[in-house]
Amino acid sequence: MDIFDKNWLTTPPYDYELKYYKLMDGIKKIKFLISEKKLYTALIQVEKQLGILYDTKYAKDEIERNSGSIIGIDVDTMSIQYEYPENEDISEIYEICDFAIDILEKIYTITREKWRIIESSCTVSEIPDKKVLNKKGYVMYILPDAETISIYSYKNPSNFNENWNTFKLTYVKSINNTLRDIASFIAESESISNEYRFFRFDVKIKNIIPPFEECMLPLMGYCIFNKIKPGI
Repeated sequence: MDIFDKNWLTTPPYDYELKYYKLMDGIKKIKFLISEKKLYTALIQVEKQLGILYDTKYAKDEIERNSGSIIGIDVDTMSIQYEYPENEDISEIYEICDFAIDILEKIYTITREKWRIIESSCTVSEIPDKKVLNKKGYVMYILPDAETISIYSYKNPSNFNENWNTFKLTYVKSINNTLRDIASFIAESESISNEYRFFRFDVKIKNIIPPFEECMLPLMGYCIFNKIKPGI
């Protein structure tokens, strides 16, 4: 569920205090997600809202260009000067829009930095060796001192220019966290097809591990996506 209503800013009533309250309520919820380390969910919410706000801001510029009346030319800058019809209510909404963009961009930067810190505490390694074939594979999600390993499968994207968050990992099974069981799983898979690649995703976070669905699974997908990109 989205934190912000799609048209929270652009639908009446155009009341500054009401819009400001809705913005700050949404910001509070996003900050809570970040505090809970639900970073992927927070990033998606911020990215989506920023996209809507950018569209609103650029639509304003287009409206102003189309509705302004030419009143002269600035001889110093050689630019045309316009006069625009005043609408105090709408003007305040655009002020909120600019303010929202500014604060959400800062939150996005902070969240991305936290994402990178967690990413730096994880390692991706291919086992037993890198293969030329690059069609599909398995990823082993390995937690510190865990007795079992969760295995996920993937298929390569048809186009690596696609957004990485469309790249999906699908749970397959769990095995014991032993070299024997890892080797057995790889041998069994290779007996079926030689097109598989195998990766370990080792989580080396020393404190509380972030929520799996809302951080670690998407992070693992992000890392694998970039690992299997051609040229990597």
